[in-house]
Amino acid sequence: MRSSQYPEAAFLATMTASSTHEVRNVLAIIKESAGLIEDMVQVFSKRGTLDQEKLCRAVDRIDVQVKRAADLLTHLNRLSHTLDQDVAEVELSKEVEQVVYLSQRFARKKGHRVVAGEGGAQVSARVSGLRLQMVLFSAMECCLDELPEGAAISVEVQEKGAAGGGPVVEFRGAPGEGRQVGRPSDSEAWGFLVGQAAAIGAAAVRCEEGFGIRILFPQGTGG
Repeated sequence: MRSSQYPEAAFLATMTASSTHEVRNVLAIIKESAGLIEDMVQVFSKRGTLDQEKLCRAVDRIDVQVKRAADLLTHLNRLSHTLDQDVAEVELSKEVEQVVYLSQRFARKKGHRVVAGEGGAQVSARVSGLRLQMVLFSAMECCLDELPEGAAISVEVQEKGAAGGGPVVEFRGAPGEGRQVGRPSDSEAWGFLVGQAAAIGAAAVRCEEGFGIRILFPQGTGG
């Protein structure tokens, strides 16, 4: 996405490819569970006995995977609707939840955990929904690239920055037990994030203490 001539298309392609890969995994698990149920039915027809506990586990597994697929498609559908309007009033906490959910597979591949912070401020911003998602995902990519394996990343919305101003989306990284991380260095990913943030009227800055990235929105944006 970072080196593409068409970053919006590259971002949507990346998210779509990741989500459809996850849906394929879901279908494979459902197929496996359905095959197990079929085997148990065949055993029952021959022996007249049925392992009800194993059957319930297989059914529960299918239920979980159906919900997982529905959630994936809901988030992917929501992402597609960011193209409906060039600029709209969006709730930042919902945008954070979206990017956290869609980043899970990328985080797992690097051995990281990603969560949305609890109790985030309920503030909104008038921006391009697609470009905002691109900024948030770019910040997430920086965290995933720069933190060591096993790190935990939390993302939280704050109503105002420490020095006032508009709302803030803060990405915080904890390197994990027994691990350390130094001050991050500038990189291609960081440069891309700075440019993407500027394009929506925001600013990307490093946190002064610990590992963190803050997306600062101009004063008067929140509501």
